Formats: sequence, C-alpha cells, structure tokens
Amino acid sequence: MYCLDTNVIIAIFRGDRELAKKIVSINPDDISFTVISLCELFKGAYKSKQREQSLKLIYDFASNYELLGLTQNSCEIFGKDFNALDNVGKQTEQFDLLTASIAKENNLILITRNKKHFTNISDLQLEEW
Repeated sequence: MYCLDTNVIIAIFRGDRELAKKIVSINPDDISFTVISLCELFKGAYKSKQREQSLKLIYDFASNYELLGLTQNSCEIFGKDFNALDNVGKQTEQFDLLTASIAKENNLILITRNKKHFTNISDLQLEEW
C-alpha cells in the first residue's frame, strides 16, 4: 500500500516522533521501500561520523519492511517516463524517477517529504507526510 521515500526514512532516523507514530500505526506488511532508498541510506551511513549507529538503524529498519527492487517492468516504466518528461523539459532526478517507477509498478502510494520531486510524474500515487 505504501512505499517510503528516502527522506521519510531519514526523518524517522532523525527522531521525527509524529512520523514514526504514523508509520508504526500501519501494518508493517503494508509498508515497503526501494533498493534505491537503501543505496542512498548506505551512502549516507558510510559518510557519517556515526557510521556504526547509522548502519544499525538501516539494518533494523530493513528487517521490518519489504524491500522492492527493479524489475523489467519498472525499468520500462522508468524509460517511458524519463522520455516523456525529457520531451516536455521537465527532467526529474533519476533516483527519484527509479523510486517512482517501482512504486507505480507495485501500485503503491509513494510517501515523501518533498512532493515537488515527483509532481511531474504521471499516474503516480503520491502523499507528503
């Protein structure tokens, strides 16, 4: 039902209690995140001065929610959307577009803290928390 964007996960890690309460109130089986977000989280953890603590947060989080990867279908959605956006001069960050492609393929609502990153992507179910 929901796919969490990287910035939502980071907000939870940084102690946003209201957001954490909202996430905990949802059945864990209805929450997922993407391999794209996992890559971004690990990138940040390895830059962090608190590497071990950051890695623990990632591993704990990842053990509770479904991790979604790229498939042939989500890759095709990416290619189609990338070119549609490019043709109208509304390029989107590729990591954001990959995340959106996975959410679209799985018919999930993408939860973000920065809706403007995704507003030009057609047929994307999107909420800002």
